[in-house]
Amino acid sequence: MNWGKALALSLAAFVALMAWFLWKASSHVESLVTDDYYAQELKYQDRIDAQARSSALSAPVAFTIADDRIQVRFPQELAAKGITGSLQLMRPNDARGDRSLEVRADSTGHFTSEALDLLPGRYDASLDWQADGVRYHSSDKLVAQ
Repeated sequence: MNWGKALALSLAAFVALMAWFLWKASSHVESLVTDDYYAQELKYQDRIDAQARSSALSAPVAFTIADDRIQVRFPQELAAKGITGSLQLMRPNDARGDRSLEVRADSTGHFTSEALDLLPGRYDASLDWQADGVRYHSSDKLVAQ
């Protein structure tokens, strides 16, 4: 073996390694949090205002996961005001685990979802809701078992 053969083998190994890196990088799927992120960014000031209204309430919105169901407890002062909204459960590491729910609280200010078949792991809960025509936003990090 001389230095020419060693150099050729080193270059061939380098090219093979780079080809393998390219193949692995192209097969990795990187999903966005949302497909229409630009349109949502334009409405972000509305979300900031809704979060400020939500934090001014007597108690924060409480999220719990029990028996593969999401339970949401709203502040008592708004319980009888017809609370409706939409809940987004986003899984940061796998978009296939994302869920979207329509929320309609009962007269006591509680909402319990149907069974969701949640994958184990962390979820980011984002709740856009309204009571008496006033919009609110609440968010939390949840862990499904």
